[in-house]
Amino acid sequence: MTKKMISWLSILTVLLTLLWSCHNEDFAKGEAEPQRNNTNFFKYATSVTAKSGVDYVSILEAYNREKDFLSTMPDQKGMPVWDKMQVVDTETSTGLMIPLSDDNETMSSVLFATLDDENSIIGVKDYDNKLLENIVYSEKIDKDFREQMFYTFMYMDNKTFGNEDFTNIPKDLFVGKKYNNEYGRIRIKNLTTSTATAQQNGKMIWLQSCGVYWQCSHHGEGKCDNCMAKCHVNICYDLVISVPDGDASFPIPNTSGGGDGGGGAPGPQPPKDPCTLSGSTFYRISQQCIEHDDTGIDIDDPCEKTKNMLTRPNVQQGITDVKAQALQTLSNINTGEIGFKEKKDGTIAPADINSAHKVIYNDVTDAIGGYHNHTAQGTHMFSPQDIGDTLLGFAAAQNNVSDAYFGMIAAEWCNCPPSNKQFLHYVIQYTGAASDLGIGGNYNFTAAQMKQFENKYLIKVRELTNTSLNGNTYIKNNAGDLNEKGLEKLFFETLKNMNLNGKVNLQRIENGIVNNVTLDSNGIPIGTPCP
Repeated sequence: MTKKMISWLSILTVLLTLLWSCHNEDFAKGEAEPQRNNTNFFKYATSVTAKSGVDYVSILEAYNREKDFLSTMPDQKGMPVWDKMQVVDTETSTGLMIPLSDDNETMSSVLFATLDDENSIIGVKDYDNKLLENIVYSEKIDKDFREQMFYTFMYMDNKTFGNEDFTNIPKDLFVGKKYNNEYGRIRIKNLTTSTATAQQNGKMIWLQSCGVYWQCSHHGEGKCDNCMAKCHVNICYDLVISVPDGDASFPIPNTSGGGDGGGGAPGPQPPKDPCTLSGSTFYRISQQCIEHDDTGIDIDDPCEKTKNMLTRPNVQQGITDVKAQALQTLSNINTGEIGFKEKKDGTIAPADINSAHKVIYNDVTDAIGGYHNHTAQGTHMFSPQDIGDTLLGFAAAQNNVSDAYFGMIAAEWCNCPPSNKQFLHYVIQYTGAASDLGIGGNYNFTAAQMKQFENKYLIKVRELTNTSLNGNTYIKNNAGDLNEKGLEKLFFETLKNMNLNGKVNLQRIENGIVNNVTLDSNGIPIGTPCP
């Protein structure tokens, strides 16, 4: 009996040991591959719905109860960062881009969803980093789609975690935009979108996004010497909200050989950046390896913004045309104003209406700024319409309102041989709050307000040219034309009347030098050259 008891105890001990061993293995496996708690997936702060006015999270939660899409997502670890969700509206649908993260530092995937005009889910699709990697390095997938997907992940990473540096971009993507070709590195900042560019095809939505890229157009790709103006260029690409139908494959290139992505560029060979961040985020660079363009210059500085703008070839050509128009007004009083806008894709387009003393841009949402001339007979300073309608219109269309600008050029006679002609060249930038622009904003002026501003503008011109009030301080000749100080004083008085005092920056460009114009302690305009 004792021997049998010992035998059974021995067997029981072995079984318990085996069970404990299996338990430990399962526990260790669970720690190595932690799964999220899907019951918490749809928890969010109330501020998320306040932004859009529609509770998209609850709509997705109800859709998951019906379809259980969470269980089929490739990303089974990441949790949504709901307050960084991007909402894109078209005429008939809405697209959602929802970043997921499993470490609160990097993205583990992006969840796309499309809804119809009644806010019913059309489809959802989750792309984790591994799926993105398979897409962008596949020669069988269309180059444009690969570029759009990579750009969409970069955009979402930037908006979610502020990352501006990316790596391991295939050689055939973003050609000419990378600062390091060997490792496929790119730097993008100040990313913006415009819902006016949104287009839909079935469950897919495309949206144009623009950003400032660090590169060197004058040395060739990958050879940047920290030049300020030519190393930072504004370029636009398409974001894509990709929700394929069912198990539909990704777009296949329309090329007849090799699948090299088209355009004669090398195919999508995977770069091998030794500084790739560890983990699945193959497009991230380790912080200690990031190359810096630190010249001590802030590209958000008004001086640098204008100097950068003045070096862009398309803008230079536009300014040349505006100057030619301004010169014609000296000899032909019937010559009026012309203007152009600089679009977010870097091209320029003429103003929609050019008239005797006004230019009109019907759509400013696709542009970052523009230029126009004033006639020789007109007042050589920005009018209330130039400020309130045009500049503020450009600013309201920007993600960063201070990126917008508007320029004015006028020609006048002078005692300055050999031509005895000179240009007055000014640029303005909005420096106020974005919340004050657009519908409901403090600076969304009515037609009646604009008419009142215009009347006060004309009254101020008469006051400044009245020698009984100001002597010759603000006039340049016996005809009583305003001089430089008079024109600049008129500008600041106009800002005061429009309640924009301190909200718009004025710059004077002389002989290629940008000057910030302000008022001294006596209220007299002074120009300070930019460094």
